[in-house]
Amino acid sequence: MKIAIFAAGTGGHIYPALSIAENFKKEEVLFFASSRKLEKDIFAKTNYQVIHLDIEGFRGKSVLKKIIFPLAVSFNLFKVLFELIRFKPSKILILGGYISILGLLASKILFKPLFLHEQNSILGTTNKIASHFTKKNFTAFKIGVKKEKNLGNPIRNQFFKDTYLSNPIKNKILVLGGSQGSKFFNKNLPEILMKSEITEKIIFQTGNQAHLIDNKKIQFRNFIDNLPELFSQTKFVICRSGASTVSELQAYGMPALLFPLSNSIDDHQKINAESYSNNDSEMVFNEKDFNPEDFLEQLNRFNSRDLKELSKRIKKDLHCDAAIKIANEIKQD
Repeated sequence: MKIAIFAAGTGGHIYPALSIAENFKKEEVLFFASSRKLEKDIFAKTNYQVIHLDIEGFRGKSVLKKIIFPLAVSFNLFKVLFELIRFKPSKILILGGYISILGLLASKILFKPLFLHEQNSILGTTNKIASHFTKKNFTAFKIGVKKEKNLGNPIRNQFFKDTYLSNPIKNKILVLGGSQGSKFFNKNLPEILMKSEITEKIIFQTGNQAHLIDNKKIQFRNFIDNLPELFSQTKFVICRSGASTVSELQAYGMPALLFPLSNSIDDHQKINAESYSNNDSEMVFNEKDFNPEDFLEQLNRFNSRDLKELSKRIKKDLHCDAAIKIANEIKQD
């Protein structure tokens, strides 16, 4: 059975899509993604067939880009239809984001069964529209949408081969601003981390928007591509609360301090963070009210907590077999 998968924008859409794709044969899968360098780099390592389209999102963008977006959709739709007719997939899966509009339109034009997966705790704009035209709607968090199958968020296999308690040696702290980095993290956290009582090596993902210089305490990287491997050595993480990140933390039982992206669409990162922390106020921070002295105090306090006990409380197995369950649902429908 052949399937076309539309996934683009961030690692939060792409990695779950790749996890689902692993349950099909390579030749049975055709991906549609954008032409951003990050996406090309991720897909280049997978050996899947990928069509990269010249299209980007419109929410939060300038008026000009919002005007151009419908034209970009129209232009790319012809290319998508051509590739789908050539590939002849039985079904189409979309994972939200702007590129999924093309998957939705193509499924209706070519009469292909449509499935979607929503990684966040709130349906995104495209998924909200598409959910009315799908065979099944897979969700990571219980949303209450019609035809919902709450099967969790597909994550990379490496994140559930081990758990936080598997390795007693924790000699690293990770700072993750998402696949594109975080300007807020890059600006505010290095100095605080230098002043902290942390003795472990700090590995700080900056994205391509900053070029910070390593010091005796912090090692800066543009992108961390061996994250599952590093998790086994990590005491705790400081990060955003994108859906994939939260799911990986829960599956591994990784303690974390979360900074929901303040301008995330529909404020979904805040809801993701609250789901993860289970109302533990010491684990979630608002960057708009950020106070360096207060955060330093809370960071040191968190660093001294019994994180093994915290790990047991936050661990959830829901996501560990999500990919194979979703793939099987698609195959059987």
